[in-house]
Amino acid sequence: MTDTHTVVPVEDTAMLATISNEHSSKIKETESTVTAAKATPADTTNNYTDINCYDEIEIEDMDYDEDEEKYTYPCPCGDRFEITQIELESGESIAKCPSCSLLLKIVYDPDDFMPDDGEDFELDTAIVVS
Repeated sequence: MTDTHTVVPVEDTAMLATISNEHSSKIKETESTVTAAKATPADTTNNYTDINCYDEIEIEDMDYDEDEEKYTYPCPCGDRFEITQIELESGESIAKCPSCSLLLKIVYDPDDFMPDDGEDFELDTAIVVS
């Protein structure tokens, strides 16, 4: 990276003020970008807009292993992409291949994977009187 310097005679204060203002606005723009980046919390769920994924598929196209409670899908490397039921419940939408660096974007309705909060649970309240 090379710095470019402009030599301005001290008498040309208007030109000096213009150059100074240009640099100040660039500095403020950079500072506001850095501040905004610091203020934005790190994404730990499914908003991977800046990550390159190998492909994007519907959850229905994946195989589900009930014993391991995970979804899998064939990876070009010969292994399988994996995402667990727990990861889906927490909002994760990226399946990872354990053998290579490829990622797979999973399209699904997060509401379908929300843990049961017990609201739909009914107790039998019948009382037997003898």
